[in-house]
Amino acid sequence: MSRESLANRKGYNDRFLGTVVPLPVPADPGVETVILPYTNFSVVFRLDRRLAAATAVTIDGANLIDVPRNDDWRFDPGLPEAQQAGHPVYKDNPLDKGHLVRRLDPVWGTEASTADSDTFHYTNAAPQMDIFNQGRQLWQELENCCSITPKTSIAS
Repeated sequence: MSRESLANRKGYNDRFLGTVVPLPVPADPGVETVILPYTNFSVVFRLDRRLAAATAVTIDGANLIDVPRNDDWRFDPGLPEAQQAGHPVYKDNPLDKGHLVRRLDPVWGTEASTADSDTFHYTNAAPQMDIFNQGRQLWQELENCCSITPKTSIAS
């Protein structure tokens, strides 16, 4: 994947809800960040920590598409690999790559497959204990509750 391959990504839409909801950034202006736009989400990335400071995603719950999971984790070509916490962080230890923007959330509309693929950049991951990240009764239930509740609350 070349640097140009992500150039057309629009990222998080701060007007998606009809009112402006700004992209979160660190309160300390001395914290250097880079905004990385992907399909339907953005990552506010801290170069000094090689991890995200924040993420924001637009979710169109009525138009979500079931896209097969590919687990193709990779570096963002727009940043030097040395500035990203990649595969070596997760090798030979109990750490998993925990999605910051959940894989299922930005996967809607005509670019659903691209959005799914975009969530597998190391810039959208944080080290998480494998037993917690893979726990279907705790972590996935919490994620699902956060995703399902707004849909049912709005419809009621």
